[in-house]
Amino acid sequence: MGRILMRAITLVQLPPELLSLILVLLDACDLVRMRKTCKALKALVDNSEMLQYIIDLCYFQMVPVGTSEQEVPPATRRKRLRQHDAAWQRFEYKRKCTLPPMMLGPIYEFGGGIYASAGEECIQFARLPSASDSNDLHCWSHPVDPTTSVDFTFCAAQDLLVVVAFPPDSDVGSHVYDIHLRSLTTNDAHPDAAQPILKGFDKDIIDREIVYSAGHVDVHIIGNYISMLIWNVVIYDGMNYMQMWDWKSKKGYQFILFFNNGINDCSFIAEDKFLVLDSRGTMEIYSITDKSKPPQCTAKFSLPSLMDHFSYTETFTDENTAPGSMFPYSRKSYQPSCSFHPNTNDQLIAIHVSIAGERNANDSHLYNFFTLRSAILELESLFARTYGQPTLDGPKLPWSMWGPQHTTWFRVQKKEDWQSSLYGFRVVQSINDSPSDLSREPRRICIRDFNPHIARNYHAQDTSDWRRRGVLVQSELTSIISRPFKEPLGSALPYREIVSEELFDAEDTLMDESRILLLKRDEFEELQNIDVLVF
Repeated sequence: MGRILMRAITLVQLPPELLSLILVLLDACDLVRMRKTCKALKALVDNSEMLQYIIDLCYFQMVPVGTSEQEVPPATRRKRLRQHDAAWQRFEYKRKCTLPPMMLGPIYEFGGGIYASAGEECIQFARLPSASDSNDLHCWSHPVDPTTSVDFTFCAAQDLLVVVAFPPDSDVGSHVYDIHLRSLTTNDAHPDAAQPILKGFDKDIIDREIVYSAGHVDVHIIGNYISMLIWNVVIYDGMNYMQMWDWKSKKGYQFILFFNNGINDCSFIAEDKFLVLDSRGTMEIYSITDKSKPPQCTAKFSLPSLMDHFSYTETFTDENTAPGSMFPYSRKSYQPSCSFHPNTNDQLIAIHVSIAGERNANDSHLYNFFTLRSAILELESLFARTYGQPTLDGPKLPWSMWGPQHTTWFRVQKKEDWQSSLYGFRVVQSINDSPSDLSREPRRICIRDFNPHIARNYHAQDTSDWRRRGVLVQSELTSIISRPFKEPLGSALPYREIVSEELFDAEDTLMDESRILLLKRDEFEELQNIDVLVF
């Protein structure tokens, strides 16, 4: 019988259509490396809109959103992605609208394309327009009891509304708060919740006497977790608390953490890790590794040391979309309003710092500094290699070991907006050009983009009009020490900055993937107007 000889073929000898189907399974980094191997593969990658689209998504640090997006040709998707990013780089918003007066309540939340405001007897919601649609505002409301309501938040991707309220009189003494888990769209009990109402600070769990006093709570949603920070509310022991639940767990997973040194803020940096900022200039990472136990502290690190007679008075972080809070879009009732959202693999973290002189109350200093989530997560392994397992009064990573090479700092003048707003790698804030810090005059808006890919390729782009593309601020390591610090700060992250030529009547800003909200306040800090810029 004759023998059939099979001749091996190389990768580039495969039909282009088949080879393209194979290559779309690679990520952007592998595609970039592969196109450097030979001219044939380079031409294939460069001439394929689908492969170029994969590379562009990585370059702009974005992910596509929505099932309808898959029906759009790759060339169109790639064009939309580039137009979306160019609009932000050039500060070219496509439309402007104003929220109705009923949305001007003192307690508000913004996320997932929805702005919500708590009024006297209800929470008002508005789904904001996007650049890809021409719909007007879609508004609705849910009733709440103003005498018992304390705080609220929501997650549009999970159709989840969380309302914190005082319990009925019959339950007073057994726990401090009722945490209601409702549908954002219908206000019914959420179908995925293990129980419709969670008990906040149940006396049987904390094993302490409950004493009611004036205080403050702050509630957040991250994937399957609901967390609540509690300051000066329950017990006269000088401690602050954090309670967390897995709101979908039938086993009732929950825990309470006690902070002897106080807690200013916390923020999730991964689905199972969160960052805690205390009132003494210390940051700690906690990890949820075993749900039979409370989260464990895995690393401690310090902010810059201060000169004598200065102390940190406040540190808090800005919210950014963390893994799990935006995806997946399991609810058909929620249709994403933008085709692209920032990739959650790595994003910017903003820390706001207040420092006061102990001898002079007017000798105060405000700073903002920015770092990458990936840099913070790497500190876990650095701490473990250096000190092992953290202990209550054990060592902390000093600022010199991590800060200067991973952060960029900005001094905030008294007349400037201290708390900027961020989303993905972008930061937006208003700029007060008036010499008075009390000025209510219109302001310019500044956008800083810390996407490392864009900063790295800044000089390879069109330089014909620098006003439209902004300016690049390079990173540098400096040895300059500024009062009130005892060691150099960081200037390690390059960024692109553009300042609007147009003036806007606003003091504060909020942002998401395709909008900037401009908040106008009066001399009593009450909201007077909210304009929405759609990019």
